[in-house]
Amino acid sequence: MEKDLATIQRVHRSMSSTLLWLTLLFFFLLISFSLGLDGTVLQIGTFASILVLAAGMSIYYGFSRRKIWAYRLAIVHWLFLILICSLITLIDLIAGIQGSIMSAIMAIMLIFIIVGMVKRFTTFSNPMFMAWYIGQSSNVLASSQLQTNEMMAACPHCLSILAVKPLELSGSDLCPNCGEKLVSDEVVAKFYNEEE
Repeated sequence: MEKDLATIQRVHRSMSSTLLWLTLLFFFLLISFSLGLDGTVLQIGTFASILVLAAGMSIYYGFSRRKIWAYRLAIVHWLFLILICSLITLIDLIAGIQGSIMSAIMAIMLIFIIVGMVKRFTTFSNPMFMAWYIGQSSNVLASSQLQTNEMMAACPHCLSILAVKPLELSGSDLCPNCGEKLVSDEVVAKFYNEEE
């Protein structure tokens, strides 16, 4: 388990650094574009660039220091960066097809970055990663002592790691940490309709 936790720490450091340098890259692209504008549009573009940098750096700071508030924001920011990289890749591919070798090379590099980010995205929903992130590694260590039909699961609201019996969960079951429902009304309605 200690080996697993060390691996999780390395993955988290890697994800944090990816958030940092891609946020900085996006800022530099945005500010470069803004500086090519004139007058009021230049001021708006520059202000928007600084705002984007401040938001991105706040998310990076919170995520790298394992702040609870930053977890979901990091997920959204990660998806946003995938989208931006995809758009830039598309633009570079078009420019590469038209004869720009640098754009073609940039597009190939960005494709590798996007593939890596998409693969790494599943880490956000990994119960072991979530438990480590919110400081509940001891709960994961206890997972080896689960009873029959129990499994580890994360509360969808506060991300607490819990031992649950999935076949016995109902719409009235609440998280012992935040008091929110462990099963959403939509899921309860879906399974109720399927049983009928």
